[in-house]
Amino acid sequence: MDIGLLSKIVRELILKNDQVGLPGMGTFVAEMIPASFSDKGYTINPPYRRLSFFPAKLEEDLLVDFYAESNGIDRSAAKTYIEHFIKDLKAVLLDRKTVVMPGLGRLRATKENTFFFVPNEDLDIFPEGFSLAPVSLKTHVETPEEIAISVT
Repeated sequence: MDIGLLSKIVRELILKNDQVGLPGMGTFVAEMIPASFSDKGYTINPPYRRLSFFPAKLEEDLLVDFYAESNGIDRSAAKTYIEHFIKDLKAVLLDRKTVVMPGLGRLRATKENTFFFVPNEDLDIFPEGFSLAPVSLKTHVETPEEIAISVT
């Protein structure tokens, strides 16, 4: 396994699940962020899913089960393999303080060796929101139908 494959697996799993754990390291958590107003209330931003990383053991089975099933190996062998890979990943992260996860973002370590995640700006893990875009109310021109509704 390499970091590219791990990133791809995490991305695939997080599209359908709210948590994906890296055994012995922490858990990626996706949470829904509701639609919101910005720009003094003149722009409506669509809902999206935000990806964060918590260096706590919240979920540990999904990655192992997926890897075992995808490679046709038993669960214990998959768990051992992934734990060794995550141990090496953790060592690299502690040494270099940043690990790039292609297609997701960057895992980072603070001076105190606390892990956190910085997602790519264009990360999209909310397929249901495909093509939703912010709506500016500043440039909205009322249609004749809207004018008729507001007059009535």
